[in-house]
Amino acid sequence: MKIYIDESGSINNSLPQNKNFVIALVNVTSKTGIDRAYKRFISSNHDRLLELDRAKTNSSGGITREGDKMFKDGVFQELKGSSFDKPMKKKFIEFFARKQSFELFYIKLNNCKLQDRYCENTARSFNYAIKLALEYFLKNGYLPKEDCFLQLDERNEKTETKFFLENYLNTEIMLPGSAGNFKVEYFDSCNNKAIQIADVFANIFYSNMVTKGVYDDDIELLKKNNILKYIFEFPL
Repeated sequence: MKIYIDESGSINNSLPQNKNFVIALVNVTSKTGIDRAYKRFISSNHDRLLELDRAKTNSSGGITREGDKMFKDGVFQELKGSSFDKPMKKKFIEFFARKQSFELFYIKLNNCKLQDRYCENTARSFNYAIKLALEYFLKNGYLPKEDCFLQLDERNEKTETKFFLENYLNTEIMLPGSAGNFKVEYFDSCNNKAIQIADVFANIFYSNMVTKGVYDDDIELLKKNNILKYIFEFPL
């Protein structure tokens, strides 16, 4: 079992506008299928993605959106949900909702309910949320009890905690009848298609909470098509 992970937002309970933090987990059931879908999405939306990747400025010349996140010198590098506009996010969901090559899980952290000590070490808090969610998914049959290979974006992890998660999961998740082991690796997201897909899905769910439900219908489509399996909330 291979699960690809990315996040959106930040773990911080001191900012009133920063109410939630989102982690998206993409459990790939067909690597060939998801690779093919990824390539088709990019090829059919290449020009629009390039347009979205240009920096935007206001009337006074200030930058309102940074560019060059998805392309370099006009050559495509990677998908970034933060560069998508609303129509592209909806198109992304409609496209991937037809593909039965992966399962989607969300972890939603409510920053407003987090204790201060939980926000002091965000890497440790991130790992704890991953552990709780995986433990729940395994215990309740949402994921099979087998060896699990987790792949994360290396840019979201501090060097000193980079190799902690694997040992932590193997030590803490001890389920009856579970013989599976955890292996964790970190990648530059531009070299990992499924992490990019997790990035976009994380951004969409985060945007949905910020906009108070503008993507509700799209998320319901993912549920209806049996792609979005569960939204794990913390604190419980």
